Amino acid sequence: MNRLFYIIYNSYYKHGKYNNDNPSLTVGGMFLVFFLSICLDIAFLIKLMEDPLFLNFPKKSKPIMLLVISMFGSIVYFLFFYNQKHHKIYEIYKEDVFLNSKTAKYLGFFIVFFTIVSPLIIGLIRNKIYFDYWI
Repeated sequence: MNRLFYIIYNSYYKHGKYNNDNPSLTVGGMFLVFFLSICLDIAFLIKLMEDPLFLNFPKKSKPIMLLVISMFGSIVYFLFFYNQKHHKIYEIYKEDVFLNSKTAKYLGFFIVFFTIVSPLIIGLIRNKIYFDYWI
């Protein structure tokens, strides 16, 4: 996870040569959505399998969503930003040739993008299976 964070962070940080963007907030927001998408993937897969144990999931509401978002925000903060850990991660991996290559950059962004879009893909597959239409 630290390597993926470094790849994305370094794309915005550009070895300290950023102009008008705060790379820490940008990457932190991306990883918040990344972790939220993983949680949605798990929930959708459980719903897709229609496990009777999970049929009585609580309905989504604003307080539950705020709680989930704040929980993932806390996770991102403690994983990457508590005690300036993002600077330590940057210092550890800044000399790594592969992590600074374009291949790693494309692979890292593909992983993050695919994970963020995957709940939509699972939802489309579920609609096709249960209702015989894609949207």
